[in-house]
Amino acid sequence: MRRSLRWGLGTALVMLVGLAGRPALGEETTVNRITDVKPGFTMLQVLGTLGPPTDIVGNTFWYRDLGKVEFDGTGSPLDTTKVKRIEQSTIQPALK
Repeated sequence: MRRSLRWGLGTALVMLVGLAGRPALGEETTVNRITDVKPGFTMLQVLGTLGPPTDIVGNTFWYRDLGKVEFDGTGSPLDTTKVKRIEQSTIQPALK
């Protein structure tokens, strides 16, 4: 009896913790992390904000479902190469 009570309470606690980070029912999530990146950010800041890219083509980082970040093609070190342009994905819904 005690074991089943512990399991039941443990399961309920895990479910409550899991649901705590979710938005309320009917509330839409509209966060797109690529909007945190601004022109002038270094490559290191972009990697810290968005993580590793899905694909790299030339001086452009592609992020699946987020968009692309184009860097100034003159520098090679991570701390001196700056963001030139950001294009949000057209697949993403418009932010409210």
